[in-house]
Amino acid sequence: MMRFISILACISIGGGFGALAREGTMSLMHGLVGLPVFVSLGIVNVLGSFLIGIVFGLLEGHLRRDGKSRLKQVPHAQHLNHNVKWWPDGDPTLPAVDILRAENSLQMASALFITGFLGAYTTFSAFCLLTVQLLQANQWIDAVISVVGSISLGLIVVWLGLHLGVRMVLRSHSKSKAIRSD
Repeated sequence: MMRFISILACISIGGGFGALAREGTMSLMHGLVGLPVFVSLGIVNVLGSFLIGIVFGLLEGHLRRDGKSRLKQVPHAQHLNHNVKWWPDGDPTLPAVDILRAENSLQMASALFITGFLGAYTTFSAFCLLTVQLLQANQWIDAVISVVGSISLGLIVVWLGLHLGVRMVLRSHSKSKAIRSD
């Protein structure tokens, strides 16, 4: 029960900061820079998509040591298996307590950063509402640019972010191995 409450607290805290960051970014893009609202929202969603890829890769790579990494489901794992022995298999030498701590840390960090902050920072419902408003105002070209641009760029940058996050994990693990060798 305590872990459930802790996860809810992480989601709440991350969500609050994510909503504030979204409003700040939107205000900056639309109010100060003068971009249309749909472009500002697209930038927020694309940036959030990039960050979610990075965060997911980093969290899975640094905290998942039980051999059940969700990174096994992405194409990055295919070429990483040959280069790094631990990837994405578990470490049989880890005591059960360390695995449990890493699992708890993964859940808390995921709740705070992915579900909370980035879930509130990017918003599919606002994207859909804005698209409907553009369509109702007969701004078909803007609506198509918003939908196609946000979705295609979002998918591309999630992939790039995930790739970057995995690379960052690999780099930090190779550095830590080099330090332990010395």
